[in-house]
Amino acid sequence: MVWYRDVGHTTGDIIRARNGNIIYLSFDHKAVELDMLGNQVNHWAAARRWPDLHRDGTAVPVDAEAFHHEIFETGDGNFLVLSIEVREYRDYPASETDPDARPRPANAVGDVVVEFNREGRVLNEWKLLDILDPYRFGYDSLGDYWERKGIPDSCDWSHANAVVHDARDDSLILSVRHQDAVIKIDRASGQVKWILGTPDGWREPWAGRVLKPEGPLEWQFHQHNSVITPQGTLMLFDNGNYRARPYEEKLPADRNYSRVVEYDIDEEAMTVRQVWSYGGPGEEAYYCPFICGAEALPVTGNVLACFGGLLGDGDGGVSEDPGRGIGSARIVEVTHDEDPEVLFELFLDQRDERKGWDVYRAVRFASLYG
Repeated sequence: MVWYRDVGHTTGDIIRARNGNIIYLSFDHKAVELDMLGNQVNHWAAARRWPDLHRDGTAVPVDAEAFHHEIFETGDGNFLVLSIEVREYRDYPASETDPDARPRPANAVGDVVVEFNREGRVLNEWKLLDILDPYRFGYDSLGDYWERKGIPDSCDWSHANAVVHDARDDSLILSVRHQDAVIKIDRASGQVKWILGTPDGWREPWAGRVLKPEGPLEWQFHQHNSVITPQGTLMLFDNGNYRARPYEEKLPADRNYSRVVEYDIDEEAMTVRQVWSYGGPGEEAYYCPFICGAEALPVTGNVLACFGGLLGDGDGGVSEDPGRGIGSARIVEVTHDEDPEVLFELFLDQRDERKGWDVYRAVRFASLYG
């Protein structure tokens, strides 16, 4: 251990800002900036829905419903975060397992990408309920994630968990977990450029934007942390939940696996090739049903993978329920070869009657000093 800061509460995404400081997301919809001595030098708060969380008035208010899962600093020093909105639909799918279930009214929570500057001024918003098909859903889309966080009678339609700015063509790439899809949208128009994921369930015009596989390829399911590599490919953590779509049979947790996977996308031909992967199935078949991430290291070309959501049931079995399973984490650096070699491995596994450990993401810092 060379550095730590106990912030006293659960943290989410953590980034190294352009100025050398650390910025992390907290559970109470804040983005907090720390210098490398651990001092808090700034913080911003989503001020629209839960103002009581920030009643001390010290945070810079941002006109957003929430901050969750991702904060990304753009090249001009602004920030992209994931927020939410709630929309009511009268005839919404009622079951992920019964195709004949009668539709019902629903309050669907959709993700919103918010861009704001250091002064807290919102510069842009992109609403996924306007961009994707609000009636397409995946496993867990009808779940109570946001209901447990204070939005009554709601369902978790999209559950985006990553957004990055692609400066090559001024676009945004998002991981949309409950759609089992990574999407790219034009930043100016908000139009979908492509959709990476299983083609099942997409209607037109979205079906025409789904990338076509070229060569052997396995689709990702319930993924996290989609990023652009130094080579211009797309890398993500494929959690692999269920490896199925409604109303298909789910793959049981004790037979499932997670992996890091890299795709090469040809935007002109609208095709995708799987060019590399690490993890299951096989000897490295660790299964993480939630959180996790990966990054391509620019100096060595190696890959740092965070299997941060390993869950056990206390009896040696595999669990799929973050609310009940006992957590541990595995951080591993591997070579970017056809047969990856493990160069570094760290387990965080202090199990007791409580939850244990989980690690949202891991990031490699070149130096503590800049």
